[in-house]
Amino acid sequence: MLDIYLTDEKTKVQFKDYPGDHPVKFVLNFKKIFPSVMELLLPVLPENENLEEMTWESNRRDFEIFKKLLTGWGVIELRLHAISQFKDKNYADQLVKKAQVKRKEYTKTQKQLATFELDYLFMHEIHALIDAELVELGEKFYLPTLRDIWKDTVSANVLTARFK
Repeated sequence: MLDIYLTDEKTKVQFKDYPGDHPVKFVLNFKKIFPSVMELLLPVLPENENLEEMTWESNRRDFEIFKKLLTGWGVIELRLHAISQFKDKNYADQLVKKAQVKRKEYTKTQKQLATFELDYLFMHEIHALIDAELVELGEKFYLPTLRDIWKDTVSANVLTARFK
């Protein structure tokens, strides 16, 4: 369980909706996928330095973004599993690597973007690649759903991944 202190609301929340048993290990692994996690949830080490008692600080907006990233990754994993059944696991892994390359390009060319916006663009690219593959099976596009979920969180150009 993640114990999170919301600094703007001066309240504590307990967040249990994540895979695995070890919250610190989960957060450290999740930040490898979405680097913004370490900006959205700040670790607070207890005085006794026992990682089992680690707590986190955030504000409501950042915590909501974190939850969107977590949910979004769950959807991606399901869709990647479908791709691996349709093609193979290596092919699905290559789609993720292509999206990572695109994210790095955005990091270089769109320096004004926040880290969580770059994480959104990473998800956007993965879904675009998966949509292109699964359309052969008659699967509907997911990008409109992703955009609807994030429309109040990121700007219109980030939402559609269109930059001048």
